[in-house]
Amino acid sequence: MKGLLIAYSFSPHKNVGALRPTYWAEEISKQFNDISLDVLTAVDGNSTDHYQRIVVPNQSGSFWSFLIKDEGLTWKKDLWKHLRNMDLSSYQFVIFTGGPFFHFSLGHYFKKKGIKVIMDYRDPFSYNPRFNEKGLKKWIKKWYERRFLKAADLVLTVNDVCHEYIGEKLDLNRGVLPNGFDERCIDPNDRMHSQSGELFYAGRFYWEPRLLFDSLNEKGIAMVHAGPEVDYVHPYIKSANFNELGMLSQQDMYKALSKAEIGVVFTMNVPFESTTKIYDYMGLNRKILIITQGKAGEGVLNRELERYPYYRWVTYSQQEIEQAITELQEMETNSVDVDQFSRKAGLQILVNYIRNVTSQ
Repeated sequence: MKGLLIAYSFSPHKNVGALRPTYWAEEISKQFNDISLDVLTAVDGNSTDHYQRIVVPNQSGSFWSFLIKDEGLTWKKDLWKHLRNMDLSSYQFVIFTGGPFFHFSLGHYFKKKGIKVIMDYRDPFSYNPRFNEKGLKKWIKKWYERRFLKAADLVLTVNDVCHEYIGEKLDLNRGVLPNGFDERCIDPNDRMHSQSGELFYAGRFYWEPRLLFDSLNEKGIAMVHAGPEVDYVHPYIKSANFNELGMLSQQDMYKALSKAEIGVVFTMNVPFESTTKIYDYMGLNRKILIITQGKAGEGVLNRELERYPYYRWVTYSQQEIEQAITELQEMETNSVDVDQFSRKAGLQILVNYIRNVTSQ
């Protein structure tokens, strides 16, 4: 059985949106003899023994780009030009994965050709509480989303709460496919528990945790950041204790994380968040500090952490943050079986969904 994976972001890009589809393409034919994928992406690179890469650069423009910052808005034009001249007869299914999302509208083209359409959102699109979009922009996105969801044979996202924001009240075939850690990148020796006292944060800062920086600055505790460079002016950011690594490959990120004792997660007051980094931290059996702008212990993360004991979850309070760091540094830990949080486990879920959809 053969499928086409349409992913704007893909290897060698290091952003989080590239990780999920890249793993699928690299591993699906290795682990399952009856399924293979070709990849259609905007990212230049080579094909491998396990997948064919078809590169369609994002070169078009759109009137709506001034309002909606979604690369799929322009990329769908380039995709459409390419697809009209592409032989699709060998494909039984297509997977659109986001973000961006506007190119999902091309699902109708595949639907008319009898190809099963799977739309993998990861995060919500038309309304994401993290960005609090309103007015005309929100209305346009919702209108488009409802249109292209009509072509979907299956809609995937990372947790059930995300589904509440995708195609609200539409009768859709829905599935949950969590993010996970890349087990291929983890050396078993790196799961040994570091006692360095060092904190590690992977990813983008969506808000500035000044109270954490105040605490770390006062106590002289080191923190490492792997991700887009921050432009905050807090004195801690300029100190020798803050180590900015920039964007790293998965392999390099795990190596840097293995030297730290505590992985940090920042959440807003939105219940759907199940950030990829939480799985990376669990994959290396690291202690976890979760700092929330909302109430501690709420949302999807709470369910995931029921199966993982080494964390502290605090509200955005300097006293709580400092107490949690002390408790985590003093915490005795043992190795935890975290295979259920791996991308390999997630791939098995995806394959089950593919087999079910294509058999209908």
